Amino acid sequence: MRIGIAGAAGTGKTVLAKALAAHLGVPYIPDFVMEVLREQGRDSWRGVADLRQRRRVREDALKRKTMREAELPDFVSDKTAIDYLAYWLQNQSEHEERFVNQAFLDDCQAAASRYDVIVLLPYRDQVDYAIGRNQDPIHNLKVAAHKLGLLQILAVPHVHAPYQFGEELSAWIATWLTPLLPAADATRSE
Repeated sequence: MRIGIAGAAGTGKTVLAKALAAHLGVPYIPDFVMEVLREQGRDSWRGVADLRQRRRVREDALKRKTMREAELPDFVSDKTAIDYLAYWLQNQSEHEERFVNQAFLDDCQAAASRYDVIVLLPYRDQVDYAIGRNQDPIHNLKVAAHKLGLLQILAVPHVHAPYQFGEELSAWIATWLTPLLPAADATRSE
């Protein structure tokens, strides 16, 4: 089963993705944006004003994400190609040539077709502080709207599922994922 966890900042993507991967016994695939930024000596997007540099970070992170996902038959991915596309649309696309935007869209669509399901976590207007996490509820609402719209427009299989930090995973899986899983995958999660 190839599961992506999507949502706005502070919705619990990383917590759920790690717990779900461990519970299902499949690899966890991290968000690569922060990895790329750390390699440049940064702990967030702060100070990355050059648009070409911002584009390179986004493109490199997407390439790493899609390559890792393509290597594995099963995984849980923290942030998805849909998340990457939503942030591109919100923060990058207006500064790019049409062919650059089209290439990024094509790469994201190809990657999104590999997911069996994307779990979209509900928007939260109040999120805990973390380095690199946007605290602005309006920004996060726009991101959440982009992600939901992209899932629908691109017809990516998804479920809009709430998750509470610390929630018991077997019950959560039974409620939100088991109805979507092929029979072999459903028995593996029990």
